[in-house]
Amino acid sequence: DGHFLLPILSTFAKEEPPKLEDALAMIRSRALRNHTGRKPPLLSDKAQKSIQYLAFLADYELLFNTSLGMYDFDLARAVARNSQMDPKVYLTSLKRFRGLPDWYSKFEVDMKLKRYESALSHLHKSGLAKESL
Repeated sequence: DGHFLLPILSTFAKEEPPKLEDALAMIRSRALRNHTGRKPPLLSDKAQKSIQYLAFLADYELLFNTSLGMYDFDLARAVARNSQMDPKVYLTSLKRFRGLPDWYSKFEVDMKLKRYESALSHLHKSGLAKESL
């Protein structure tokens, strides 16, 4: 299992433009499918080694922002864990995003990533949803 994982991750990372979301989604799905231990799936040795390999091909900050843009805060934490990012900063941000209603969390992530059209869409959806801050 995973015999061709690294070449596939390499291909995703080196495409123009890079398909980092696809690479991270593959790591996530494999981690969830192969999860057997007590550790969270994305903190398993295999998942972490895959993330480290992908970070060798692409910048950690770009990977972190890509995982944030997927609205997958567990994946973002797994990416940041091996980076030079300050845990006080990224853990605080991730905790804050998790504590917000879904639509508002997505709005905040989109604003951080300067994806204004998507942010506006999530803000609009908030009026349709009955979630409150």
